[in-house]
Amino acid sequence: MTVTWRGAAAYALTVTVLSWLTGAVVDLAWQASDGGLGSWTDTWMTDPWNAVFLAAVVATLTTTRLLTAPLPVWRVALTDGCAYLVVLLVCAGLSSWAAGDDAPADSAFLAAILSLFTFQSPAAWLLSFWRAGHLETVLSRAGARGSSGRLTGR
Repeated sequence: MTVTWRGAAAYALTVTVLSWLTGAVVDLAWQASDGGLGSWTDTWMTDPWNAVFLAAVVATLTTTRLLTAPLPVWRVALTDGCAYLVVLLVCAGLSSWAAGDDAPADSAFLAAILSLFTFQSPAAWLLSFWRAGHLETVLSRAGARGSSGRLTGR
């Protein structure tokens, strides 16, 4: 059995967009309680690396769901949570490197830690766990046909 392309894309979009929004809303609440929203808009809305991050996560999660066999729900959340974290680290590192940061790896790991505090990463894990149970699967061609080209079981 394999996951359908439409199911994988819907899964990836749901996990990516809702987890990103969770991080943005929690960070907005923190910034509003401190009295300033300038850094929030610079971080979440006007930074072009956020669009790169969102596109990269959607592509990565879609590809991961299409290329791996259907797994138990907990393994999907574990696999895709790691993929989400890797994309977050790479995009944050590239963003800080492009900005001329002396230690882009440090900035990348700081972004990963901040994603924990803004509940972005935990939201991605929980959404992966929830959406994994709703993935659309179909029989793969290899499982549906025997070596002679006929349906197996006939």
